[in-house]
Amino acid sequence: MRVSDLSGPGKSRRFILSAGGVVIAAAALGVAGAAQAKSPQKGVQYVAKSAKPAMNCANCGSFLAPAACKVVDGVISPAGYCMVWSPAPKK
Repeated sequence: MRVSDLSGPGKSRRFILSAGGVVIAAAALGVAGAAQAKSPQKGVQYVAKSAKPAMNCANCGSFLAPAACKVVDGVISPAGYCMVWSPAPKK
């Protein structure tokens, strides 16, 4: 849509400014929602007990103690594992 499409007969400056404000607000809400979205456990093949002892949620860079994750939704077991596991940075 071009700005010239918004102007014309019956379109006031107030209409144009309010339409622009709605577009900006919708974009801001979309970005905020996307930043908070987490993957469902099923989507990343999360299991509560890892079959790989050296690779578990407790030593993953995304794990948030005691039972959460930065990228996976829901309650996360420290002994769990999923396909987005990545090693925690060395301290």
